[in-house]
Amino acid sequence: MPGLTIPRSLVWSLVAGALLMGSPREVPAQSTGTIAGQVVNADGEPIRDAEVRIPSLGRHLEVSEEGEFTFPDLPPGSYLVDATSLRSGHATERVEVESGQNVTVTMELDPLFRLDELVVSAGPLPARRSETYQPSSSMTGWDLVKAMEGSLGRTLADEPGVTSSYNGPGASRPIIRGLGGDRVRILEAGVGSGDVSNQGPDHAVAVEPTSAERIEIVRGPATLLYGSSAVGGVVNVLDRRIPRERPSGPLSGSIMALGGTVADERTGSLALDGVLGRGWVWHLSGLRRDTEDYQIPGRAALGAHEDEAGGGEEGHGEEEPMGLLENSAVETNRGTLGLSWIGRAGFVGAAISGMDHDYGVPGHGYGHGMEHGGEEHHGEEQQQEEEHGHEDVTIGMEQRRLDLEGSWRFGSQGIRGIRGRFGYADYEHQEFEGPDVGTRFTNEQWEGRLELQHTLLDLFQGSTGLQVSGRDFAAFGEEAFVPPSESLAVAAFLFQELERESARFQLGARVEGQRVTLVPEDRDEDHLGLSLSTGVNWTLREGLTLALSGSRSVKLPTLEELFSDGPHAATFAYEIGDPDLDEETAYSLDATFRFSRGLLRGEVTGFANYFDDFIYQDWTGTEVEGLPVLEFRQADATFVGAEAALETDLVHRGEHHLLLTGWGDWVRAELRRDDEPLPRIPPLRLGTALRYDGGVMRADLGVTRVMEQDRVSEFEEPTEGYTMLEGSIGYRLFAGDLVHDLVLRARNLTDTEARSHTSFIKELAPLPGREVSLMYRLHF
Repeated sequence: MPGLTIPRSLVWSLVAGALLMGSPREVPAQSTGTIAGQVVNADGEPIRDAEVRIPSLGRHLEVSEEGEFTFPDLPPGSYLVDATSLRSGHATERVEVESGQNVTVTMELDPLFRLDELVVSAGPLPARRSETYQPSSSMTGWDLVKAMEGSLGRTLADEPGVTSSYNGPGASRPIIRGLGGDRVRILEAGVGSGDVSNQGPDHAVAVEPTSAERIEIVRGPATLLYGSSAVGGVVNVLDRRIPRERPSGPLSGSIMALGGTVADERTGSLALDGVLGRGWVWHLSGLRRDTEDYQIPGRAALGAHEDEAGGGEEGHGEEEPMGLLENSAVETNRGTLGLSWIGRAGFVGAAISGMDHDYGVPGHGYGHGMEHGGEEHHGEEQQQEEEHGHEDVTIGMEQRRLDLEGSWRFGSQGIRGIRGRFGYADYEHQEFEGPDVGTRFTNEQWEGRLELQHTLLDLFQGSTGLQVSGRDFAAFGEEAFVPPSESLAVAAFLFQELERESARFQLGARVEGQRVTLVPEDRDEDHLGLSLSTGVNWTLREGLTLALSGSRSVKLPTLEELFSDGPHAATFAYEIGDPDLDEETAYSLDATFRFSRGLLRGEVTGFANYFDDFIYQDWTGTEVEGLPVLEFRQADATFVGAEAALETDLVHRGEHHLLLTGWGDWVRAELRRDDEPLPRIPPLRLGTALRYDGGVMRADLGVTRVMEQDRVSEFEEPTEGYTMLEGSIGYRLFAGDLVHDLVLRARNLTDTEARSHTSFIKELAPLPGREVSLMYRLHF
């Protein structure tokens, strides 16, 4: 990018890392050990269709007819061994291997979710959920299928601590603990998604959740590994676009078809993995989704029912259809091609992908009756607002992406391994007002990471890394509220762990510099931040752990926060940035208690975040071009809250298992100077469900209560609470090497009118009404 240079030392570091990655080294035979074992069910019978993995080494194999497996030539160390069977469930065990030692382990598969799944995004190495320092979770398999929606935010919106910025089904970004936008990093296998979803709630995340193999959530500051903006947390979407391990056969894959009633959805996908020989593995996948405008209970605009009953108010009852949210249709196409060379000690691979996503932005056809900043617009101002809000707004998004990834393992001492990840995204979207293009956004973005995994003095293990990212952004048209700019960020990080008897300790640091160049003025803004963290995971006794973490996280101001200046249809406002914004500093404390005692298991977390110079948007009470002004400002702020997830066995006999689960989350956020509530903070939520697993059949029935949010900021309206009832039933049929899954899912069974308090358009766009969907998936 013109005017931006990467330091020469960094270039040489990246080159050296690439050379190391390509240099095969064998682990000395005398230093290795072996893990051998058997995979069984609860009755001790061998499981014959299981696959066993050591994720940190990228090694996997299928068990024998007796359920047995052996991993030879393992460097000394601590490993997570993960076993999975489509018939029988899942198990994860931590195994310690010493030099020359042969370790034997028996892995008993459990068909039900046990609050201790594998997580790979919370630290430099994979860990069980109970071993992480921060609350983390992973959605895979059955849980991911049940939660799947067309947008990432809605897919995760029922996870404890996670809500959504909901701007219709086409654009929905995750919010973690009340923090959204740029404070939550959206990643694809560890690097940024390369879109502009943090600029506005109507901008979609360029990630397709239906193609995900697993989605991981790290709650709380994750700035050390992933960047200064990850103050709220990280959502990491992992798929198979770059093969990391050899398939079990010459050709494997899946075919999926889904139909839904609420928006007449029709979705289909195909994924294939194959072997070319001599270590080469390929991947091919594609997806298409079509939906119409979705159905809702009653009318879309809040208050339209009362207006119509009273004779109708112009702009509400006469224009809105009953039972339908206009301009909410979505069409998505996605394709991916990947190729990897996989050796004994590592792999290197590449993938190209493309995504086209066309969707409506609800609310603009009848938004003129809304109040903004506490004032209604009339006369000339009303006419100006109609020009911004009356035409249907649709967005056509395109992204083309190149991804490179590699990993190589050396031995047990010093530098144990190296891994690198690079992603380049060429993004564009056009906002149509009726048939005309109103605004065009382009974003050329790249990000690279290089990590060295190492041990120090036989005491510490962890990783040291470099991360570099660049961005070339421009917007043209009526709503180009952010000027063209070029950005470069360079960071170095260190993450170390020390294990002593029943406790594991973590220390980390990250230094990050950023330069943003405002192209029209050839003006530079430079920022530098230092983030630190520490944590302990203490095993109090078997089945009881306590995790404590503290951090100092620095978030550098974004392009949008610095230079916004223009009308933004998504917020129905004129947004103004502040080029004099300082870095935002957060001091965070987390305490998580995890327990598994008899029939009861659970996890309870409390957290507190104290922000100095918190950057937020505030209504000024003034207007520009007939629109209320939203201005970026800074003030000290406090976020405190709690999350909990519990489960207990009701029936656990043979193949029949019945489980009762419960969860809840709560957050309170305010400016410290006057205890003024911050806007769009999610309300208290509570949920419970019954879950059944009968081998080939699974089912669940759950209810979620979202409380009223009446603790609101100035010019913000309260939001009524609501109760959601949902359920699903699935059947799995085995036919030789083929596995057939059939899943029937129902959402909002009572057809309740529900509005999300975290949405800018909550008064104009309720959540979907009753939906029944049917999904078929074939694994082969």
